[in-house]
Amino acid sequence: MTRSSLHEHRWFSRGPGGAERAGAKALGEAAIPILLGALVVYLAFNMGGFFPAATGAATVVLALALVLRLTLAERPFAGVSAPVLVAAAALALLAVLTLLSGSWSGAPARALLEFDRTLLYLLALVLFGSVPLRLVSLEFAVRAFAAAALLVCSAGLTSRVAPDVLSASGSAVVDRLGYPLGYWNALGLLAVLAGLACLHLASGARQPAFVRGLGAAAIPPLAVTLLLTFSRGAIGAGLVALVVYLAVARPWGALGTVVAVGPTAAVAVIAGYRADQLATITPTSPAAVAQGHDLALVVVLCALGAGVLRAVLGRLDVVLERRAERAAQKRSGRNLPRLLAAGAAVGLAVVILALAFDVPDRVGRQVERFRSGEALQATQVRDRLTSASDNGRLDPWRVALDATSEAPLVGHGAGTYQILWARDRATPFGVVDGHSLYLETLAELGVVGLALIVIVIATLMGALAWRARGRQRSLYGALFAALVAWALHAGVDWHWEMPVVTVWLFALGGLAIATPAGRHSAPGPAPLTRIVAALGCLVLAVTPALVALSQRELDASVAAFRRGDCAEAVRNALDSASWVGVRPQPFELLAYCDVRAGLPDLAVRVMRKALARDPENWEYRYGLAIVRATAGLDPRPQLREALRLNPRNVLVQEAARALLPTDDPAKWRRRALRARLPLRS
Repeated sequence: MTRSSLHEHRWFSRGPGGAERAGAKALGEAAIPILLGALVVYLAFNMGGFFPAATGAATVVLALALVLRLTLAERPFAGVSAPVLVAAAALALLAVLTLLSGSWSGAPARALLEFDRTLLYLLALVLFGSVPLRLVSLEFAVRAFAAAALLVCSAGLTSRVAPDVLSASGSAVVDRLGYPLGYWNALGLLAVLAGLACLHLASGARQPAFVRGLGAAAIPPLAVTLLLTFSRGAIGAGLVALVVYLAVARPWGALGTVVAVGPTAAVAVIAGYRADQLATITPTSPAAVAQGHDLALVVVLCALGAGVLRAVLGRLDVVLERRAERAAQKRSGRNLPRLLAAGAAVGLAVVILALAFDVPDRVGRQVERFRSGEALQATQVRDRLTSASDNGRLDPWRVALDATSEAPLVGHGAGTYQILWARDRATPFGVVDGHSLYLETLAELGVVGLALIVIVIATLMGALAWRARGRQRSLYGALFAALVAWALHAGVDWHWEMPVVTVWLFALGGLAIATPAGRHSAPGPAPLTRIVAALGCLVLAVTPALVALSQRELDASVAAFRRGDCAEAVRNALDSASWVGVRPQPFELLAYCDVRAGLPDLAVRVMRKALARDPENWEYRYGLAIVRATAGLDPRPQLREALRLNPRNVLVQEAARALLPTDDPAKWRRRALRARLPLRS
């Protein structure tokens, strides 16, 4: 058979439409990495996905993508490996536990919102983990994530160095860079994750020369972005992850990257640190804008310098690769004693230097300062980088641990940490999440929930570490190091609630530990199985879609109420409740509008509906006390309960001083109408 006839035989053996199916398959698998990049950008510019509407929209998109894969792919589950299956099963059980916890917390709406977020991560893991592993596709996905994260970080950096070009007005904290995520620590972590991906692109084996140059050029602006967040946790996690990457990946291109990126990134970071006007509460003042423009020029030049240097040093990569291959061929077990001796010598040198510079005593003092619970006292936000203060972390952790002792097995219920904090806090500072994924999970879902979280993370981490060997260790080493950075920082912050810095973990993680392409030759599932699975995905997408629609109407209702348009607020609140009836916020708004309309008795009945949907929430106890007072009814029992649930809240304290001392219904009405309302969407 000739080469031409053999080619024709292979072409026609695909059957009718074979070329079209092959093209559709390639297009579908290429769309998966692009979807990851699009998700990162969308979530980033929607407050990191923290609020229910963005989470719901992203979850619906992933569910629909999975439906398409289930119905169109020849073998939709070909990529599902044992690690993917274990992690997905644990994550699915966590989602079920989260949803069920609404039954014992008495707040099903809170559990529903937390369920939607966990469902987002589960769908990302299943969708990406079902795609057979091709190293080309995985590299493409890493590049897509790096490009998306770089775009987000560049937008944030631009808003600080050139606010006249891109404004980030309305940020809650202006002296620390948080735009567009709305949270500086999350932006810092995103910069770390992007930096690790770019480090791999600049150093990894068999990367094209232009990719190495672009990867190196991206690192200086990412480093300055990280600096301007002044996130100690992100910087610390990034340094640990950098060491992990170099130790695990051992890329032969690391030397060229260090030579190209080290000096340029250092110059950019020093310039960023010296731009002191950018780290004040007036970062858009004329002096700050001038400093920002100067810094922008330095960053651009450093990025160009890093990219050019990396391209010039491409020849060095070839030399080092050849030497590494020759060394690998000569390596034998006789080198083990030498390696052990070298390691012992390095360890001894580290110990001697540590003792010489009094490192143990200095570390001990800093640890004691952290344990003292001392608040961060800094005249400039830059000073926090050298402070060991816990900055208020210990108290939220204490509340979480105390709550765990009350319900150790399955916790108080998903989403209830905010209630626990309001009840047990020792300071007036408001906190929504526990600033630790692991301790907050213990408080909300108990030992069972924490065990499931640990299984998910440990499975992904173990599978990545196992594959971080041989010729692909740079790629897998970068992913492993990124997971280490995330896991460390999640222990001291609430990144689980910020999908923009977490969804990549399950998407890239699932894709990286999937079964390699060609391993499975079994036929795809039967049509009925496909239909049932697709319908199941569509059913799962219902609750996130409804929550997103409900949240949109709720946001509109709050905005209308604040501008005094109760007619519009009522319409939007009713629409919000019609989408998801278990949420208490629409009924709270309806009750306050009833008071404005002169219907206090109706307001009392409606506010009771809000309270029934979240009975341990001080806000609705407070609201019931206020509307009862406007109706001339005794507000004091409800107000005392609100004080018990949130004794340090200023609104409750003000109402207590106004309403508790009197039993005059006229005074109750008059004073309640002047009370402040704790409205939020």
